[in-house]
Amino acid sequence: MKIVMDFRKYDGVIGGVEQVVIQITRGIIAKGHFVVLLCKKRSLKNVEELFSNDSNLKIIPLDVDNHSISEENELIDSTVIQDIAEQEGAGVIHFPYNWSFPSNKKAATILTIHDVIPFTFREAMDEHTNKYLYKPGIKRACELNDIVVTISNFSKKDISEKVGVPIEKIRVIPNGLRRPLTPSQTLIEELKTRFKLENGFILNVGGIHERKNIVRLIHAFKVFVDKSEYKGKLLITGSVSNAPYQDEMKKLCDKAVSETELEDKIVFTGFISDDELDALYSITDFLIYPSLYEGFGIPLLEAMYSRVPIVTSNVTAMPEIAEDAAIHTDPYSVEDMAASMFKLYSNKDLQEKLIEKGLKIVETYSWEKTVDEYIAVYEEVYKKYADTK
Repeated sequence: MKIVMDFRKYDGVIGGVEQVVIQITRGIIAKGHFVVLLCKKRSLKNVEELFSNDSNLKIIPLDVDNHSISEENELIDSTVIQDIAEQEGAGVIHFPYNWSFPSNKKAATILTIHDVIPFTFREAMDEHTNKYLYKPGIKRACELNDIVVTISNFSKKDISEKVGVPIEKIRVIPNGLRRPLTPSQTLIEELKTRFKLENGFILNVGGIHERKNIVRLIHAFKVFVDKSEYKGKLLITGSVSNAPYQDEMKKLCDKAVSETELEDKIVFTGFISDDELDALYSITDFLIYPSLYEGFGIPLLEAMYSRVPIVTSNVTAMPEIAEDAAIHTDPYSVEDMAASMFKLYSNKDLQEKLIEKGLKIVETYSWEKTVDEYIAVYEEVYKKYADTK
């Protein structure tokens, strides 16, 4: 089978979505299928460095500036990419980042939507863009593509209910898992010194967006510290840009720190590399992940793999991903979060039981499994499209 893979979003930085495209593309090639990979012209050199010189891969650069919802990209989806699929003899086009508008299809099309967070939390998106561009854009994208793939059963239900996509049109294919590496003792000691972690720490991963629930977490940490006399710190990872939304969220977090008088016990780390994150997983007391909305929750699986006990939310995708390998808490309740943290911290036997359950869960996640499930969907949608011709 020959698949056109849209990699226009990649701009030199490998985030979660880019990692999915890279892993799927490598896996498809390894199983003998041919991939035509589309990227920005200015990113061509970086893209070539990401992939070996494989005879089953052809990279085609496109003269585009971004991957936003726009008339320019709609024209590319409906004409340029369709013509490429026809010229290359591809049976399937995979659009792996939330939107695409193939109104003049010359091949079967698959759209991956990781989540529809802006339908619930607008966050940095301005109201006009959210109401008049994003929401109608996502709805139209789902209508135009043959199959919609998402990453959890929660997201499947959320997309169906909020976007209006027929449930039978949506397939669930979970992400694979980046296996955290065993860190060097040198890196561990460097991080302990940098963040002054001699008394231990509780880890939070994901940044300071509204849905990450950091303000309530800070107040819950205060209640937990007072009850447990915990001597360690709360480490909150994630880069904080100078964008107005991020500035406002950081001010709210700083206010919460000031109100709780925890200036010496709460650390905002800024950007943390994968190697540093792996090192932090290896020495943290536990992970606290009290998000209000996640379509999946990669840090949960990374923590499980690293033998880290977890407290996480009882809403959206967290119960589905963490199952019974975590303590589930009400993320809207400071008191419940604090009680859950104390319950985990004060019970070593419970920690070990949760760790063992987590290790069994992560065994079910792999990029090979993700690739196999995508190939099955490619074959399904290609057959349906061919039968209509």
